[in-house]
Amino acid sequence: MHSLSLSTDQIVYALKEEAFLELRLPPASTGVGISDLRWGMHDHPKTPAYWAAQSWMWGLEAPRHYKLGKSLEDELVACLLGGYGIPAEVGIAAYERIRSECDGRYEAMADEGFVLDLLSRPLEVRGRKVRYRFARQKAHFLASSFQALPEIDQGLPDRALRDGIMTLKGIGPKTASWVVRNWRDSDLVAILDIHIVRACEHMGLFEPGWRVERHYLAMEEAFLAFAEVIGARPSLLDSVMWNVMRELARQPVIDRRLEPTADLPLFASVN
Repeated sequence: MHSLSLSTDQIVYALKEEAFLELRLPPASTGVGISDLRWGMHDHPKTPAYWAAQSWMWGLEAPRHYKLGKSLEDELVACLLGGYGIPAEVGIAAYERIRSECDGRYEAMADEGFVLDLLSRPLEVRGRKVRYRFARQKAHFLASSFQALPEIDQGLPDRALRDGIMTLKGIGPKTASWVVRNWRDSDLVAILDIHIVRACEHMGLFEPGWRVERHYLAMEEAFLAFAEVIGARPSLLDSVMWNVMRELARQPVIDRRLEPTADLPLFASVN
């Protein structure tokens, strides 16, 4: 890999089915069209060029890697069991248990006691037994959600469906957007969890003082506009940002600005 001049186009190559594909990006010093943001180098994490390149490559290799289930009900269970305070691996283990027990028949999920029993038993995660946090709270939310879910028209447009899901107990805009993105492969919503917010704040996409609790829709529009400008599908960009920022948070606190990205769990780019 070699560095490109800041005044020349950047070319990203990907190998797919024994053929090289290329993505051309503007020079690193070129403005993105949002505030004073520049494209930056595509092999420097957290630059617009980096997000564009990684989203493109993930799209070639695994365009729907974020989809967890085969129904809206599957996605509702998976997303409600994940989120803040729940490691992804634990949330997935809890989801797999419930999906296995229900086998696609979710009528029993309206019974809070049934759900609590499933969530209270230790889970097998990476060879060790762990307990699911907030078992009682999430059992209540799941049971309440499945009691009310039949009232929601699953044929609604993406954002209207998101609004409908937000009426379920314990579900806010982030979780509702997560369900719709996964189930519909939607590019009309954004899952603004802490990792996405940090990535966007790093680039200055959000106004100072914006908080997801009060400004979710404004922040979502800023994210979607950024995705459009860099030519990335919002559904993929959201997932790529989540994976990268989550991995970076696990790394030692050192200056990584000039390091290659081979240590990240992403598809490598080649100049």
